[in-house]
Amino acid sequence: MLYNRMTDAQRAMVEHNLLRAMAATIKRNNAGKSNWQTWHNAALAAVGYVVNDPSLVEHAITDPTSGFTYQLQTSVSDDGFWWENSIAYHFYTLQAMQWLLYVCSRQGRDLTIITAPREDGRGTKTIEDMYIFPIALATPLNSGWGYPALNDDHSEGISISGQKYLYLFANWQWGANGRTPSGKEYNRLAYAWVMSLSGGGVDNQQQLMWSSSSSTQPSYNTTSPSIISFTPTSVHLPAAGLTIMTGNNRTRDWALLKHGPHGGYHGHYDKLELLFAHDGVSILTDYGTVEYTQPLHYNYFKRTLSHNSLIVDGVTQQEASGANEFFETSMIHNMMVTSVNSTDLIPGVSGKRSIILLPNMDGSGRTFLIDLLEAINRNSSRSHDYYCVYHSSGTFQSVQGVNFQSNYSIPEKNVDPQWSYFQNPSLSTVPANYQDIVRYSWTVPRLTMQDGFENLAGWSPSYSNSFQLDDTNVKEGKNSVRWADHPSGSQFVKNNIQHDWSDASRVTFWIYNQFNNSAFITIVLYSENATSTGIDYFSYRITLNWLNWRYFNLTKSQFSAARSPVGWNKIDSITWSAAWSTTPNPTSSLNIDAFHVWRADGTLMPDVSTGGGLEVVADRNGPERSIIAAQAPNQPATSYHPVVVTKITGNDSIFAHLLVSPPLDDGVIIDFESNYSSPGVSSFTIDYGGNFTEISLLRDITDTSLSTVRGVRKVVYSSSDHARVMHVSGYSLPFLSPLSLDDRNVGLAPSSPIILISGEIFSFQHSFTSCSLDATVYMMPSSSSAVVLCRFDVSSSPSSSIFMANGTFDGEILPSSSITMTFSSPPAGGRSYVSLSYSLPSDDGIIHQVSLYIASSSSVSSSTPSSSASSSSTSSSSLTNTT
Repeated sequence: MLYNRMTDAQRAMVEHNLLRAMAATIKRNNAGKSNWQTWHNAALAAVGYVVNDPSLVEHAITDPTSGFTYQLQTSVSDDGFWWENSIAYHFYTLQAMQWLLYVCSRQGRDLTIITAPREDGRGTKTIEDMYIFPIALATPLNSGWGYPALNDDHSEGISISGQKYLYLFANWQWGANGRTPSGKEYNRLAYAWVMSLSGGGVDNQQQLMWSSSSSTQPSYNTTSPSIISFTPTSVHLPAAGLTIMTGNNRTRDWALLKHGPHGGYHGHYDKLELLFAHDGVSILTDYGTVEYTQPLHYNYFKRTLSHNSLIVDGVTQQEASGANEFFETSMIHNMMVTSVNSTDLIPGVSGKRSIILLPNMDGSGRTFLIDLLEAINRNSSRSHDYYCVYHSSGTFQSVQGVNFQSNYSIPEKNVDPQWSYFQNPSLSTVPANYQDIVRYSWTVPRLTMQDGFENLAGWSPSYSNSFQLDDTNVKEGKNSVRWADHPSGSQFVKNNIQHDWSDASRVTFWIYNQFNNSAFITIVLYSENATSTGIDYFSYRITLNWLNWRYFNLTKSQFSAARSPVGWNKIDSITWSAAWSTTPNPTSSLNIDAFHVWRADGTLMPDVSTGGGLEVVADRNGPERSIIAAQAPNQPATSYHPVVVTKITGNDSIFAHLLVSPPLDDGVIIDFESNYSSPGVSSFTIDYGGNFTEISLLRDITDTSLSTVRGVRKVVYSSSDHARVMHVSGYSLPFLSPLSLDDRNVGLAPSSPIILISGEIFSFQHSFTSCSLDATVYMMPSSSSAVVLCRFDVSSSPSSSIFMANGTFDGEILPSSSITMTFSSPPAGGRSYVSLSYSLPSDDGIIHQVSLYIASSSSVSSSTPSSSASSSSTSSSSLTNTT
């Protein structure tokens, strides 16, 4: 528009004194591997096309030290994550790269077809990978699909639906009806899913870039309700160093382990960090960081103590990375397990973290998570102090076995400044092998309704300087919230509210307006309807045309309905926006206070607690521990949240905790014990309400001529009959592919057999009152044979044992015992079956019988029995032969 109104002299002046001068300055300041450089490239290409200088365009795309192709190769991981490992910087960079795609596409050049080789050698990557990665990471924190804070993210307030301008393009380019539909069905469904969240349509950026008359105008397609049901699944992202475990419905359980590259300037020292959410509520949280000019940024938020991680000797970790050792999410009972490691956290000490996720453990939606955090010291002559840190929210309380002494002075603050930011620390010391149960919990009052803005709990500001507590302009209590700099912080959101407003009659609040500028703000009450297209909500628009305080008393009928909101019985969130169909005014500055929702009878709608939160049960068999409870800074650092740090001193160290969400009801008995007596096996026993569950994690067990065994076992048995196994389940051996282990009872009668598919080894071990059973099945070269090695050890007579190989017994058989094994040859193409049963007397004199039923694949692979059973080994393919 301006170009046609300018004289030739004016055009020449703008070209040479502004555009080319700007391009020359950018080229002199090559930022290389940098998020800045992606914006430089977009600007260079735009200028190059405007002034008809192809060299500037080529520089932006192909420069070997800074261009688009360089960034794709060097700055984007194989998983599609921007190398600084921050979702905020990922989107910030992708915005710039998309501008470059726009500019070049308008000139007929398609950058989406450019590829770069993956570092792992497995094919190539494209810019599309940067669009897919955030979808894999998204989780419904606080009732909205968003992201945890990673590295220099400022909060959990970023949502995927807020990236509409990015995914409009992605859906147009690679969606089911796009210009070049993605070859991956997952990608096509993922784009449609994001469109269903953001409502489709064209936003301001698209309107600016694409003229309505252009033949290249994107055609944005709506999605069908069936597409909306798409949900991200469990995923291991090796290049990004993130492992996510979630159930079939990610809104129920979500856990993340962080073990990847540091992330450069924006990286945090937080390897082995654990994040955990249940029922859409963040339970173990990363609080991000604050503005980089604040001392808290470098002295606390970037350091290890602000994360749910491992600290050695009280000091911040050095830059580290790690890898995933084991990842299995397709186990029966919906069990999930993963194990990750790290390089040195301080010189000579590395770490490892394994978690076992047990969704719906008690049938009521309660989730158990076993957290095993290990310090590995390569210098056996030196002892260290090790710290396990848990950050949560809500109200902290000691439940059992810990007695906190207040006014504790943390000596570690003299070693590292990160400790000096804890408030009101208290200390409890737990002796080694403590006979009481150590339990503490955080109760999160998840659904709140009334808000006097005494703190910012639950609010997600998009820019913290725009949204701060203020004690100078107040209508109720001690604080109000001050909202300024609207262009930078255009909205703030609260999701953890009471969602059923059926009984609500009116909404009241006070607003103090500093400038009468007639700008607009809007209060938006989301009420998403999965069967409609677009965003569904109620809203009320306010014109800032007064000064000082004004009281608002709004009935429900004064709110306008947009599209098809479900209704007042489903209010998903409260949003205050300065950019709702308007441009934020930079002069606007106001305070909001005393937000209340009222019933028709004049009473306030009640806050509702869902019982959300977390209970931590410490390992009964642990060494002497010091437990520090304190308050840690939130982000923004105007309020605090509870944190618990457990300290163990020794050579190596293992922290074993059972995490339960929501916390257990009052009076419920629970106990948690660990056992590491067998090399490579970590066993945990949970006594919950009188029923025992044994979970065993198998790692790095290497048998002679066999692959490394890694897996997890779950055994449930009743306290009233502790010598009978009720369920054995859950092996997952990576070299068995695919592996299906069905649930089965092995009580008095076998049912639902164990399935062994083309495997080499299946084993389990379980301790009883008077005996233990260790059974191993080896598959032999012949298609119709298997070798079962079983060993029984009787506690009253440890030397008494039974070995069984190829259907024979080798060893002493107790007179009171009865052991049988049968084998059936399979029909052509069928399976072979091995049935083992035994009965032994328990301490109470009752004969207890256990049966194990094994069905092996008709197609088996060769293996050699372990050296521990060498006396019973065989090379024969027939079970009738003896050793």
